[in-house]
Amino acid sequence: GNFLLANVEAHLKEACLHFSRRVGYRCPSCAVVFGGVNSIKSHIQTSHCEVFHKCPICPMAFKSAPSAHAHVYTQHPGFSNQQSKMIYKCAMCDTVFTHKPLLSSHFDQHL
Repeated sequence: GNFLLANVEAHLKEACLHFSRRVGYRCPSCAVVFGGVNSIKSHIQTSHCEVFHKCPICPMAFKSAPSAHAHVYTQHPGFSNQQSKMIYKCAMCDTVFTHKPLLSSHFDQHL
């Protein structure tokens, strides 16, 4: 009786880990596991979301500010004094946002 109970308790504490398992969140892009929602949210935003420099005149967007500026200078010569705008693309669904906080709050629907 007591021997069996002691074995079961030892098993639960040391071997099977049923009671020590924690919830984890796996990144869908790189499979790294995080302990909390905030951790994975931060990881996805910093590692997998893309930032683009959008032409202020047309729908074109570029990975760098110099590329966007060169585009405006050559394709829209009358507007070469206008700056490109930063846009943020969600890594999970490709939705694009004009402000980073909007991307951050949008992320909650994916987690």
